[in-house]
Amino acid sequence: MSNEEQVAERLRTLEKDNALLQQEVSHINRKVDTLNSGIGRGLWILGGGFIAAFVAWVIDGGLSK
Repeated sequence: MSNEEQVAERLRTLEKDNALLQQEVSHINRKVDTLNSGIGRGLWILGGGFIAAFVAWVIDGGLSK
C-alpha cells in the first residue's frame, strides 16, 4: 500500500468510528433525558404528597388541637 492509500484507509476508519461514537452519545443522551424526566416526576409526586398532607393537617385543626 502506498502512503496515500494508508492515509485514505485511516481516514475511513476514523470517520466510521466517529459516526459510531456520535450514535452512542445520542443514545446515552436519550437515556439520561428519560431518567431525568422520571426523577422529576417522582419529585413532583413526593412534593404533592407533602402538600396534601399539610393541607389535610391545616383543615383538621393544625396547631389548635
